[in-house]
Amino acid sequence: MGDDVRQALLQLQQRGQDASRSLAAVRAQLNARHRDSKLSTLTLREIQGLPRDPGGATCYRGVGRTFVQESRNNVENTLRAQNKEAEDDIAVLEKKAKYLENEIMTAQNSLKDILQAQAADR
Repeated sequence: MGDDVRQALLQLQQRGQDASRSLAAVRAQLNARHRDSKLSTLTLREIQGLPRDPGGATCYRGVGRTFVQESRNNVENTLRAQNKEAEDDIAVLEKKAKYLENEIMTAQNSLKDILQAQAADR
């Protein structure tokens, strides 16, 4: 096996490993964003189920270790914005995961092709 072929194999292997690591990180981010989206959706659903009358439920927002009273509309709008942001991030991360999966497949197929070509030359 020539040095140039060996070098190409090492580069393809490194590219596949880098893509695998990146894919694992993207999947972890996707799981976190899915969890954030579910949390904000469930919280919003619970808040919307509370009575709307002026003497009804009081809403609070966590700030560090304390809680600050906020209007119900502010809390609902914040939760909607968080949910929208999470959904947008999920869409971007899913595209990135698809790209990385294709990158891994391309590297694996290239490795197979090189190894098969080397085996055929013998």
